[in-house]
Amino acid sequence: MENYIAEWLHLVLRWFHVVAAITWVGSSFYFNKIDRSFRPPEPPVDGVSGQLWSIHGGAIYNYSRYPLGPGYVPGQLKWSKWESLGTWMSGALLLAVVYWYGASLNLVSGSADALSPVLAICVSIFSIVFGWIAYDVICKQINDERILFAVLGVLLSGSVWVFFQIFSGKAAFLHVGIVMGTIMAGNVWFVILPGQKRMLKAMADGTIAQFDVGAEAKKRNYHNNYLTLPVVFAMIGAHFPMVYGHELGWLAFILISAAGVSVRYFFNTMHAGEARPIYIAFGAALILATMFMIAPTPRSVVSGETSAVTYSQVADILTQRCVACHAADPSKAGFVEAPPKGLVLDAAPSAVKAAQLVYQQAVQTHVMPPGNVTEMTDDERELLRQWIEGGAKAE
Repeated sequence: MENYIAEWLHLVLRWFHVVAAITWVGSSFYFNKIDRSFRPPEPPVDGVSGQLWSIHGGAIYNYSRYPLGPGYVPGQLKWSKWESLGTWMSGALLLAVVYWYGASLNLVSGSADALSPVLAICVSIFSIVFGWIAYDVICKQINDERILFAVLGVLLSGSVWVFFQIFSGKAAFLHVGIVMGTIMAGNVWFVILPGQKRMLKAMADGTIAQFDVGAEAKKRNYHNNYLTLPVVFAMIGAHFPMVYGHELGWLAFILISAAGVSVRYFFNTMHAGEARPIYIAFGAALILATMFMIAPTPRSVVSGETSAVTYSQVADILTQRCVACHAADPSKAGFVEAPPKGLVLDAAPSAVKAAQLVYQQAVQTHVMPPGNVTEMTDDERELLRQWIEGGAKAE
């Protein structure tokens, strides 16, 4: 029953997280699109720096941008803030439920020198807090945007590599994502919203003409715009062991995230009326490069090398290392209530049918068993490899 309740908590939190994230990303992309689509009004309108006419849903809309406000504080002003808080809080709770509560399975790397679950949780918490503090300090110290982007790119790339050394590949992806998500939410609540409130106060006080129109808030919003797709990939990529389970998974994360930034830049230039398709091509090239980089290496089998490995030899390995979860009724072992993905390995027919998936998860990428909780050895993985490459026969 405890596992059942935990699964429901996981489901509800994940659903809420997805809904909140879609709302936040949607509003962020929408306002960035509008902001870059403004053109000087014709004829000129006093106090209006940009205007946008658009059509949608059977109506025509007119947007106007007032850098110094319309001359008064509107009585009904729509804020976009709760979406970011809801996304971050649900993401943090998911991290706690899935990766801290299940640290021995999902958080630790499973290697011989892996951190203990408690220490791994402490490192996890520290990395999230430190990530925001370091980013905020760097932003305040470096004024040149190009230099700032370069420094942040190097530091975020370095953090990806570090996370891959201390956490499981899947947890590493998620941690890069939540560090970037924390930066984005921190920008909203600690920089952008306070800047907007100061702007409203200056409008009410009549000092808006001397107000710094929120250059810092604008810069942080710019950062959030480019961090969005890498964060989304961190959430999606954590479901693909062929990427996070590869020894170069950290580099794959960096390349695919860079592709997301490139694609985002294309859309920003397109909205500004200066579309640069080369950035779509560059993003696609990065994806293709990643595909080739992590592709399984074809291996020539030496004649007779695998012929001696029979199912009876690997059956003991599957029973000792895999069947705790992948049995017809794994609840007796106490790990899960039902076999993950319906995969059952406690009988020859089902093991043969799942051989290629076992090969990907336990031989090529080592992502299974999770956290190597059942302590599968390299020799056992090698025996599985020989059996599968030899045809994965049931006899």
